[in-house]
Amino acid sequence: MADLVEMLLAKPGLYVGPQRDPDNTSDDSPSVARVEVSPLPGGSGVMFAYEVLSPTHSIVHHEHAVLARTTGGLVLITSHTHADVTTVVSETEPGYFPATDGTAPFPMAIRLEVPESGHLIYSWSYGGGDEPLRVRDIGDVRIVG
Repeated sequence: MADLVEMLLAKPGLYVGPQRDPDNTSDDSPSVARVEVSPLPGGSGVMFAYEVLSPTHSIVHHEHAVLARTTGGLVLITSHTHADVTTVVSETEPGYFPATDGTAPFPMAIRLEVPESGHLIYSWSYGGGDEPLRVRDIGDVRIVG
């Protein structure tokens, strides 16, 4: 079976789809996720340019990330609008990249799934203060170009 990097390298391009908070049951202000997937040189990984557009708040999330193979396994390097530092997280199980203590400005984890070619699910879990880590944002995108 192909690994996560191979599956994404097979279908680079623009992915678009709904962005949702699994705890929000109202559909009053749906957001749209837009993810550009680009191959890294040598096929060592992919770069993501990810943004979430809300009809009421314009751009609510902007992120550049690199998913790359290293000699120690897969890593995800992410810079986003919710922190002033870049976070480097290692894969601990297939597609799951949790920050360990002290590696991120707040408790966070990212899950990347490719259920089929041309379909990417990009999930953010985070907590803050006394809040536990939980899935808060899910971008369910499909290739459009």
